[in-house]
Parts: sequence; structure tokens; C-alpha cells
Amino acid sequence: MSEEIGTFELEHVTNTYTTSEDNMVTNHTNWKGTAEGYGAVYGTLTFEPQHLSALTEDTDGGAVRWTGQGFLEDGTQAAATGVGTWKKDPDGHLWHIEYILDLHDGSKIRSVGQIALATLKFTGTNYTV
Repeated sequence: MSEEIGTFELEHVTNTYTTSEDNMVTNHTNWKGTAEGYGAVYGTLTFEPQHLSALTEDTDGGAVRWTGQGFLEDGTQAAATGVGTWKKDPDGHLWHIEYILDLHDGSKIRSVGQIALATLKFTGTNYTV
């Protein structure tokens, strides 16, 4: 059973979109904020490439990758990357995000959160794996 490590609160900074020659679009969303135990956190949540014609309100989920770095209060740093999923909430303007992170020291974290599209806030909880 996993234990709670702490919560995180991030705010949206910007999006960057890249497109392949065959119109596959990748959305890179950039975030900044804090995470308990990891201090100031910066990262990019990348959504799997989708064809331009699929970027509609009917899209209800898919794969994501998080790549980020935390700057702890003691002056050390922690870097992580991981893969998981996003799913649109059927009852609201909300996306549910979950992924497993591989940290630079070999440890792992399960991160469970949500993005509130109305406020562009990404909040959630990190757990041990």
C-alpha cells in the first residue's frame, strides 16, 4: 500500500504546440508551483501526439508524460520524468491526470491530480510506489 508524500499546487505558464509533417500535433503544457517535499517545482506535461482532425471536444483522454525539476529548501534538486494518462471528467471542465515518476535517485512516485481548465490550476497528491 502506498503512503502519501504530500500535495502539489501548480499554475499554468504556457503551451507550446509542435506539428509533424503529417499533421500530428503534440501539446506541451508548462507549469510552475510547489510540491511538499520538493520545494519550487517546474515541469512540462506533454500530451501524446494526435492528428489535427482529432483535436476536438470529443477527445476524452490519452497518454501523457511529465518531465520536471524541484528545487528543495536545502539547496538540493530533484529531477523526474514519467508516463501516465489523462481523462476528461464527464461532468465538468476538468481533466484527471495520473502518472508514475522515475526520480533521478532511482526512486518512484505515483502522482494523482487534476487540471481545472477554468482556473488553469494543476493540483494533486504524490504517493510512494
